[in-house]
Amino acid sequence: MVDNSSLKVAIYGAGSIGCYLGGLLAHAGCNVTFVGRESVKWGLQMRGLTLTHFKRKPIQIDSHAFQFFTDARGISEADLILLTVKSQDTFAAAKEIVPRLKSGAMLVSFQNGVRNVATLRQVILSADILAGMVPFNVTSPATAEYHSGTEGDLIIEQSDDPRVKTMMAAFKKSGQSIKSVKDIQATQWGKLIINLNNALNTLHGDTLKTGLAQREYRLALAAMMEEALTVAGQAGISVGPFGKTAPEKVIKILRKPNFIYGPISSSLTRIDASARSSMLDDLENGKKCEIQYLQGEIVQLAENTLQRAPINQIIMEAVQAAFGTGASPRLTGKNMWELVDAAKRQHS
Repeated sequence: MVDNSSLKVAIYGAGSIGCYLGGLLAHAGCNVTFVGRESVKWGLQMRGLTLTHFKRKPIQIDSHAFQFFTDARGISEADLILLTVKSQDTFAAAKEIVPRLKSGAMLVSFQNGVRNVATLRQVILSADILAGMVPFNVTSPATAEYHSGTEGDLIIEQSDDPRVKTMMAAFKKSGQSIKSVKDIQATQWGKLIINLNNALNTLHGDTLKTGLAQREYRLALAAMMEEALTVAGQAGISVGPFGKTAPEKVIKILRKPNFIYGPISSSLTRIDASARSSMLDDLENGKKCEIQYLQGEIVQLAENTLQRAPINQIIMEAVQAAFGTGASPRLTGKNMWELVDAAKRQHS
């Protein structure tokens, strides 16, 4: 039997994803330290940590089961560091981590986007760094409470390191499935293209389900994903499946009429009625926008390879405008399709 308490884990970036992953590991008996904001520290110390899931029973972790720091001192004893900051904060986080890093420590990037590991390896030269991927969304409906409203396996780059094996066993003990893969980059690109929906959900301003229930919303998403796949393909990038299916198949399903889409989609991905994107949460909570690492990644790749990505460009600009005002424009599917159609006609 593996002694999970011997694994010292630091969660650097104790936001929604960080608290959820760290909470699962603490529940499994790992020695967990969070590094995050003072407001999060206060909530967790006052109330403990509550994890909810749309399919599983709630998990309650007492505040004595973990430690919390508001600076990089919290990683100094960690054998394994899970980085869960937003992509735009990766470089700054790496600079803060370096002077506090324990000799021989390992770091796993559980972040959105495809550039983070390369950024980390440029700054952190003294640690093994692996890529990871979180397929499900996590929101915080209340102080010290974190809710996963979608399903999926955690993915981590393949490694024989015993710390990785212990971490994987701990996640499974807490009910969270996790798999290792050789080609993590293809998986990350698959997730990025599926995650383009985060922007539409932010512009919609409601749940994922209410947006995807509208066929014109889905048509806009399909067009945006198809453009991204074309740009990636022309750039020589391999895009792998995300979850149970490949992006190409998702695009076909999105374009089906409502009476066909509903039964097919529910068999592929189960979504809680209250689930929404973290980008929409960031907008409503006055946080920075991660759009540059989603639609922005496609637009930049298109520019670098002498292509065009007008659909991703117009959606990115609409999201940036929403963050500028601090509120979702609450677009309907019809509004979104009109935006996409205008971008297509302008560049036809």
